[in-house]
Amino acid sequence: MKVAFTGHRTYSTSEIERLETVIEQLYSEGYTHFISGMAEGFDLAAAECVIRLKADLKAIKLECAIPFEGHIQSLSASDRERYKAICSAADKVTTLASERQLKAYFDRNDYLCDNADAIVCYYSGKRRSGTGYTVNRAIKRGLRIINIYADGVQIQFFG
Repeated sequence: MKVAFTGHRTYSTSEIERLETVIEQLYSEGYTHFISGMAEGFDLAAAECVIRLKADLKAIKLECAIPFEGHIQSLSASDRERYKAICSAADKVTTLASERQLKAYFDRNDYLCDNADAIVCYYSGKRRSGTGYTVNRAIKRGLRIINIYADGVQIQFFG
């Protein structure tokens, strides 16, 4: 089974421990394929969590869903290094468009929902965001959604 990550650019680093716990729990339930949209912030942090857990969770796989070729150029200099390291450690890299265009971001977010059984998000409730778009699509698709935002309380919408 597959899990996709979506979240805001800014996130609390204290949430990363909880994120690792959620990933481990999902893995114990049979989720082995994790997909990161590779956006700055939560997406990159989630991908790094999966990579760290590979040492102990032997069947875990990471897929990077990249909106377009050259996406790395839209990231900050420090995140470019993280991005390269994540892509190098990933089991699969999927690039959805050949050039930068707004539609590529929506296509990437659609890909996350259309290729996952569950979504783990860091979502504040702000609907006018890429994360809001993705969570809304996941709700419409009836996916299991686990939000690790809310004051240290894991919120599970479905599943």
